[in-house]
Amino acid sequence: MKVGIYTDNQEEKILIRRRAKAWARSGLITEAQLGIIHERTEHGLSQTNVFFRILFFLFTCIGVLAAVGLYFWFFKIRGTAALASSALFFGALGYGTAELLVRRKSFYRFGIEEALALCSAPLVCWGIMTALPVPDHSHLWYVTSISLLFAAAAFWVYLRFGFLYAAVLSIASASAVPFHLSLPPAAEKIALAAALALILLTSIRAEGSETRDFARDRSETLQAILLAGLCLTLNLRLHLLGSAWFGDPGPIHDAHAGYPPWFYWTTYGLVYLVPALGLWHGIRARKRMVINASLILFILSLAVNKDYLGFRHYAWDPAILGAAMIVAAAVLTRWLNSGQGETRNGFTARSLVKPEDHGISLADIGAAAIPGMVGAPPKPPQADRPFEGGMSGGGGASGTY
Repeated sequence: MKVGIYTDNQEEKILIRRRAKAWARSGLITEAQLGIIHERTEHGLSQTNVFFRILFFLFTCIGVLAAVGLYFWFFKIRGTAALASSALFFGALGYGTAELLVRRKSFYRFGIEEALALCSAPLVCWGIMTALPVPDHSHLWYVTSISLLFAAAAFWVYLRFGFLYAAVLSIASASAVPFHLSLPPAAEKIALAAALALILLTSIRAEGSETRDFARDRSETLQAILLAGLCLTLNLRLHLLGSAWFGDPGPIHDAHAGYPPWFYWTTYGLVYLVPALGLWHGIRARKRMVINASLILFILSLAVNKDYLGFRHYAWDPAILGAAMIVAAAVLTRWLNSGQGETRNGFTARSLVKPEDHGISLADIGAAAIPGMVGAPPKPPQADRPFEGGMSGGGGASGTY
């Protein structure tokens, strides 16, 4: 059953266009070829650039909040039934407007429909929780219910519209549940890590040869986020990274960070094993974001290795880690470049695709931040014009030609 509001062909054509633009920027295809691809991938959707998308999103969110606040203030909404019905009304209105804009105006990542769909989720959740009877001493029930309800609403927005940040909000909201169940600290970590690992494995197993490229692209991003969340959950010493390296260099006093020894040393092994497995999967499935996330998480694990083992930090620890990273990068680059055509098994150290230019470079930001530090660009040299200087239309007769 098709859940998304956009068709698979539309999503696929948008992805092809985005990749074709990157190929054209990198010189892999010509502008004429890019034009042919654009002609053959007409999707009929309205899009805008990233700056107007953010601008429309922010303005729409402000407008929704202002409209809801004005309504509650003007009509003096106070009762439980009035609060619940008003919140449900505005939530349904916002979501219905988002659907209408997509169906009638063909908006795609336009900012307006995104803000309306996303703002409708907390309004609907607020209305439902206000209408439901609340048991006595129900803080646990209330927080758990609102977290799961918002997770379900945000996940529906992701399934319907394909907004990746809605999926991230859904996962983050559901991740808050174990910390409100009055469980021991180790059990909280185990429950959250198990949930994230289950979602990650489900996402990996759901991929197949028939999976469309746009769906594979989204799942790659989600898998990188889930992998990062799993490692950050298991790493019991990551919060000491800044204080240990740039603050008190003394040894760790709490031997197991307040956790049982078996759990502490299990997480010590997992913070290295999980990034290694993620790196293996990323290389095997050719997923750049998963590879990058795995490498970053592995470096973070190395950075807190002394904290886990209770060793003393020294001022030169960051320098040693940085030097090791430089050596590893140099060796890997040299190994890749020594292969045939500077590639090995389809991997290369060369940047084949240039990143998208949104119109603002670091030089522009520096010039705006420090005016006067950047001088005006020199005028280009003018070519000699031998026929200039003539009088009365003499074609340069009185010139030096």
